[in-house]
Amino acid sequence: MDHPAIRYVVVVATAVFLQYTLITQFRIAGVSADLFLVVAIAAGIVAGSERGAVVGFVCGLCLDLLVVTPFGLGAVSGLVSGVVAGSLEGATIYAARWMTAGIAFVASGVGILTFAITGALLGRPDLLSFHVLTVMAVVGASSALLVFPAVRVCRWADPEARLPRAAVR
Repeated sequence: MDHPAIRYVVVVATAVFLQYTLITQFRIAGVSADLFLVVAIAAGIVAGSERGAVVGFVCGLCLDLLVVTPFGLGAVSGLVSGVVAGSLEGATIYAARWMTAGIAFVASGVGILTFAITGALLGRPDLLSFHVLTVMAVVGASSALLVFPAVRVCRWADPEARLPRAAVR
């Protein structure tokens, strides 16, 4: 279990299990946290936008297998979230904890918006409504909180990633 890909499979499988057994039980305004986006964002923060894209794509495919939306929406939104998180983290010179939480909030919002817009373009206009703002707020806030333990897990999964930054210690 020394290869990062194997460890990320364990992380993603755990996220799938936790998402559908525990996380979906807790809702605010009918919306629950999205561990798939959190894992993609954490991978982007820890190992850069390329790793965030790959992990986000895989997490999104898992989501696509579990929901009734056009196949690929989750993969695209996870990929975008991982890239955004990795790019924003890479662009910071010194990151504080609040910046890491802000990056998670923004990256998850971009992922949710990507999901809604792409879904509307693919024939599901119901995905792009004012409710998406509530989803962005709830998922963004939960991602900002859950990103810190997820970063630690992604550091375990990818020990050869760049050195830890002050923001996520």
